This record gives sequence, structure tokens and C-alpha cells, in this order.
Amino acid sequence: MDLESWKPDDNARRLATLIGSFGGVFAFVALWMGLSLNPFLALLCGVVIGLVLFALLRPLLRAVFGR
Repeated sequence: MDLESWKPDDNARRLATLIGSFGGVFAFVALWMGLSLNPFLALLCGVVIGLVLFALLRPLLRAVFGR
């Protein structure tokens, strides 16, 4: 895999996926363990938070890497 051939959109998508997935998992664990929320509801909230982070960060990171 040639890392230098990645386009700015590839970098933005991969980094947004990484941050979104870690944010979703963190939110899931924090809601489940910290707030004693039902595990299924905490999982649903974690998925939603991860998707929102991905949707917000991808255009931002695409603009940053596009320079």
C-alpha cells in the first residue's frame, strides 16, 4: 500500500472514521458504565454520536487536507 498515493478525501474519510468510531465507543462506555444507562440504549446513543461525529468531521478534515 502506497501511503503517498492517498488523496485528501481518502485521508479525511479514514481519519473521520477513526475519530467517529472511537468517539462512539467512548460515548457507549461512558453512558453505560458512568450513567448506568440500559446497555442497548447506550449502544444506540453511541452509534448515533459516532455517526454525527463522522458527518461533522469529514467535510472539515477534507478542507484541512485539501490545501
